[in-house]
Amino acid sequence: MQRVLSTVLIVLAILVTPLYGEAASIGEKFSGESYSYTLGFWLFDDVAEAEISLEKKGAYYVATLKAHTKGFLDFIRHREDSYTAIMEEVDGGRRFRTVKFEKNIKLGKKVKKTITVLDYKEKIIRWQKWRKGKKIKEGTLPIPEGTVYDCPLTAFYNFRFGVYGAIKEGAQYRIKTLPKEDGKEIEIYLRILTDKEKVKRRIKKKKNPFPQRYYFADAKIPKKLFDSRSGKVEILFDEALIPFFAVARDVIFFGDVRGELIKHKVEQNDNTEPSEKVSK
Repeated sequence: MQRVLSTVLIVLAILVTPLYGEAASIGEKFSGESYSYTLGFWLFDDVAEAEISLEKKGAYYVATLKAHTKGFLDFIRHREDSYTAIMEEVDGGRRFRTVKFEKNIKLGKKVKKTITVLDYKEKIIRWQKWRKGKKIKEGTLPIPEGTVYDCPLTAFYNFRFGVYGAIKEGAQYRIKTLPKEDGKEIEIYLRILTDKEKVKRRIKKKKNPFPQRYYFADAKIPKKLFDSRSGKVEILFDEALIPFFAVARDVIFFGDVRGELIKHKVEQNDNTEPSEKVSK
């Protein structure tokens, strides 16, 4: 289940567009921020929690998404997910590019790890799969000329910095993410609903009230990514373009899975004194 909840957060996260004004670079803009979410399904709320954050380490930036079960679900089956992207600034600091993406999943006593390294100088992807501390599979894939693959965490920050274009009603986006082991390319498809389309939708939200002004987006994700019969995800974000709620539809066994923002911390990095904003 935690895989489902983490996917909701990842899809929700990449729907943010630039929150601030101009910045010297994408890394300076977002380094030091974090977002926390509570997750639930059926009649159950707060059965898991997740956090996404970004920090600078040497010449690179490290984005991390961590999620884990809690409460009765944790008692039934403990699960921890950790996704880490090591990124470099390219195009004069106008975008991030994934250097390495690592996924770790712990389900009870079972531990799975996948490591993907992207070498744009050699134009090759190297990937490895690990189980119980042992490497069980590895391979390589070519990176086609002119192609850039953004892992979900890299896409989160690139989208917000305007790399894929501005958010507006009716706009559509196709983002190339890491390809499958056989080289088949994968895309995340997003579309922002118009105001007329938005009023026809009904989203039940149990906790915080809806903001006066908000945006509504549909996403289409590969079905196998989170065991959904439809692959559909609905995302809402406020006027400041902070993602605050998402629903993954038709998830096998769980039905609709919800993710809701509970806290965000933003350290603005510019040429003046740094500031911090915390909301709950």
